[in-house]
Amino acid sequence: MSKRRVTSTDIANATGVSRSAVSLVLNGRGDGMVDAGKQARIRAVARELGYVPNASAVNLRRQRTATIGLVTDAIASAPFAGPLLSAASDVALEAGYMILTIDTWQHPDYVDGAMATLRARDVDGLIYADAGLRQIEGLEAPLGIPLVLANAYVADDSLPAFIPDDEGGGRAAAELVLRAGHRRIAFITGNPDSPATVQRVRGFTAALNDAGLPVGDSIVPALYSLSSNHAAALELLRRPDRPTAILAANDRGATGVILAAASLGLSVPGDLSVVGYDDEQFFAAEVPPGLTTIALPHREMGRRATADLLARIAGEDRPYGGTERLPCVPVVRGTVAPPPVA
Repeated sequence: MSKRRVTSTDIANATGVSRSAVSLVLNGRGDGMVDAGKQARIRAVARELGYVPNASAVNLRRQRTATIGLVTDAIASAPFAGPLLSAASDVALEAGYMILTIDTWQHPDYVDGAMATLRARDVDGLIYADAGLRQIEGLEAPLGIPLVLANAYVADDSLPAFIPDDEGGGRAAAELVLRAGHRRIAFITGNPDSPATVQRVRGFTAALNDAGLPVGDSIVPALYSLSSNHAAALELLRRPDRPTAILAANDRGATGVILAAASLGLSVPGDLSVVGYDDEQFFAAEVPPGLTTIALPHREMGRRATADLLARIAGEDRPYGGTERLPCVPVVRGTVAPPPVA
C-alpha cells in the first residue's frame, strides 16, 4: 500500500496550531500573520513529515501549469544536438517547470499540429528548436502564450531567437590555421541551401581577405556527410598545389578528410591540418588524434531560450523579437600543426 500524502491538517495536528496558520506559512504568506517562532516550528515539522506541496493547487493559484512545450525537428535523433535538450531541461527543472517534447521528425507540416497539441495541454509557453540552423517561415506564437526559438529564426526578427554565430565560427576556423602558419587553406562547405553554410563561407572569406590571401578556388561545395567530404578532399589533395589545411563542413566531414589523406599516404597533422565543425558529443574527441573543431553552442542555446521563455511567462517586460547570435568557439585538440616545411 502506498504511503498517504502528508497534508496541512497533519502538520496542524502535529504543531498544535490552526490549519489556516499552517496554510499561510507553507504558501509564503505567514509574515505579519503568524508568530515567527510558530513559522519556524511549522516548517520544521513539514520537513520531518515529508510534506510536498500539491502542484495542481499551487499552479491553480498561479494560473499556470508549470509546463513548457518544446517542439523539435529531428533533435531527438541528431547525434550532436542532445545538449540543447539537456540544458533546456536543466533550466526548466531548476525553476520548477517540466518540459513536454514533441519531435516532428523533419516533417514541417507537423509543426502547427505539434504546437496546437501542446497548447491544448495548457503549457505556459513554447520553444521551437531545430537540429540544424534554419530560417522558419510562417511560424507564429499561439494566442496567449510566448514562443521562443532555438537554432532557428524568422526573417523579420518578429520572434525571439537564439542561434549560433556561424559567420564568426567560419572566421574562427580559418584564423586558427592561419595562426599556425598555413597559407594554402581550403574550405569544404556543407549543404548549399543551409543558412549555416552561407554564414560560415562568409566568415572564412573575411578571414582570408584580412590575411591578404586570395580565396580563388579554395571553397569547395559538398554536403554535410563523410562521403561527400571524403570525395572533395581527394580532389583537393591531388592538386599540384594541394592545401596544407582543410576546414570541413562538420566533424563527420572532417573524418572523411582524414580518411582521404590517409589513403594518399598523408599524415594528420604532419602533412595536413584538419578542422571540423560542431564538436559532436562522444565523437570529435575520439577521432584520432583528437579532432580540432568549432563548437556549436547547443547548451547555451537551450539554456538561453528556456531562461528567456521563463522570464516572459513570469511577466517580465521584454521586447518581443530579435535574434541573438551566440559564439562558436574553437576546441583545439590534435589535428592542427604548422604546415610541413617545403
